[in-house]
Amino acid sequence: MKQIKYILIIFLFIGLNAQAQKSIKTNTLLWEISGNGLKKPSYLFGTYHFAGKTFLDSMKTVNSKLASSDVIIGELLLNDSLLPQKLMPFMQLKDTTLNKLFSEDEYKIVADYLKEVSGYDLKFLNGMNPAAVQMMLLQFTAPKTIGKDNPALDIYFQDYATANKKKILGLETIEDQGKALFGRSLARQKEQLLDNIKNKEKYKKQGEDLYQFYIRQDLDAIKNLFSKKDGYTEEEFDQLIKNRNQNWIDELPEMMKNQSAFIAVGVGHMVDRWSLITLLKEKGYTVKPIPTN
Repeated sequence: MKQIKYILIIFLFIGLNAQAQKSIKTNTLLWEISGNGLKKPSYLFGTYHFAGKTFLDSMKTVNSKLASSDVIIGELLLNDSLLPQKLMPFMQLKDTTLNKLFSEDEYKIVADYLKEVSGYDLKFLNGMNPAAVQMMLLQFTAPKTIGKDNPALDIYFQDYATANKKKILGLETIEDQGKALFGRSLARQKEQLLDNIKNKEKYKKQGEDLYQFYIRQDLDAIKNLFSKKDGYTEEEFDQLIKNRNQNWIDELPEMMKNQSAFIAVGVGHMVDRWSLITLLKEKGYTVKPIPTN
């Protein structure tokens, strides 16, 4: 179950709409939201989905705001026991299999790389679509600190809420996320998977850079990294980030109106023109950076 949860949230960093915007000079992952009729301030925190809870150990301000919040808001409800069943239809192939979708040479390329990084045989994923395989590969190649006793930040925040009897709200359903992550055509999924393997060293370097930028809380560097849009079209970026942020910004006002919310979303949703920070300001809220320590 935990492994499925990790897979669910991996791709939330992949796409960002890259349009001109003033550089973010403040290095912090924590932002306060106030004004515009809010009775209490709320807080927006950017997560890296492979960073474990220990990342927060020295962040006194983050832990304080988390403790004082009335509700924890995530991208989706991770403690839903039916998550795997709800996600599976979006990850499965229909009327074909990977060994039929790929040529013999292409299938071998994917199988060899999966074996190299994970030890798994591709035949056990033969009914999964290429995007699901790509997500699995990312899980094994991205820098990470998560483990059995060090849960991913998104999961930790919701586990904390449960343990402390706080409300948990989700900004979207697993069906919404499934469409965003797996809504591309099979031909496009296949193309992207092969590109990721062919250019594995480039993407590995980008993953390492992202991790370093994240632990330095350097939003400007993260924005610049994602502005390259490697492997994704403008329309695909819109589907992964812009469209979802615009949907979320319609949900957040009511969620924050009468209570202090701690909102934890992938840091990719906090940079560039369509970031939650920008959209909240456009709605009339005051959004300001807060040092995490």
